[in-house]
Amino acid sequence: MAKIDFSKKDYELASLDEAFTQDEIQSVLICLYQHRGKHFARPDQGSYLYKLRRSKDVERNKVLARQYAEQALQHLVPSRFRSIEVSARRSESGRIDLSINLVKLTGQSQVIHYFVPVGV
Repeated sequence: MAKIDFSKKDYELASLDEAFTQDEIQSVLICLYQHRGKHFARPDQGSYLYKLRRSKDVERNKVLARQYAEQALQHLVPSRFRSIEVSARRSESGRIDLSINLVKLTGQSQVIHYFVPVGV
């Protein structure tokens, strides 16, 4: 998860360890945050998670969020990571929590927690 450091007025990623650099984590977060098709050079990059913001808060959005995240991260698997596993759960209404398990090519693993607002 990320927390806000008010002295620097910036986010600090709390789930990082020495095995993962910020570049690897940021590449995953950018893939999830960027709208699919909006990158000028790579229209297949990004995710459809932004579509869930305007949809109704129903149970099937949990499955859609997992599928959208897997689709957004699939191009990172052969080059940067050995495997990426995404699981989704609803912790409260209007929010889907994604747990993304990343395994580097060296075998080291890291879990990133990312939430998606639904029906905002």
